[in-house]
Amino acid sequence: MQSNTSNIQIFGPQLPDALKRLEKLSQEISNALPISSGENIFGKYDFAFYWNGEPKPDKIFQLVERIDDTLTGLPTKYSITTEGYKTRRITAEIERRAENTIFSFIRILGPSISKALRVIEQVVDQIETTNTLETLKSSILVGEWDYAFEWDHWPSFDEIHAVLKTLDTKIGETGALYNICTKKNIYRTKKYIDDHTSDNLMAFL
Repeated sequence: MQSNTSNIQIFGPQLPDALKRLEKLSQEISNALPISSGENIFGKYDFAFYWNGEPKPDKIFQLVERIDDTLTGLPTKYSITTEGYKTRRITAEIERRAENTIFSFIRILGPSISKALRVIEQVVDQIETTNTLETLKSSILVGEWDYAFEWDHWPSFDEIHAVLKTLDTKIGETGALYNICTKKNIYRTKKYIDDHTSDNLMAFL
């Protein structure tokens, strides 16, 4: 996979119309974002935006907002996977934590991914658990996950259900779809951490 790309996977119907809209967006967006081009691709993804250098999280979020606006009104859904920007903060955060730390990862299908992410940030403080529930905000839009919750214990089904119940209605109002994957961190603390980039957060999990 080429680095410094934001790769779009589209779920039909009206996938051809979505591709045409993304192609038009790629021709317009270079004036607002450090994106050199975009094109239809074949394989796991359907469309790729090519960044000039490593994209920053705020720029990726701006791209997501533009894609949300572009695809709103179509019945299609999409996901975004960004490859190649620096993940030292994330890897350092994971390394610092105990080997048995638990993460709940959120994957969102938009539109509207941007609105769904705002909802998650708004309601995270309202989630009540028996112990600490933190967020890895720096993990937004890294690799194939869009958000991550960190637990200090293995959560019960009731605790996971409480998270879902809190998120469900709010995310539903944005028109987005989502799923959640909870797993242990099996990061090898002695593994050398690349000081530059990682293709995917999951390479460290």
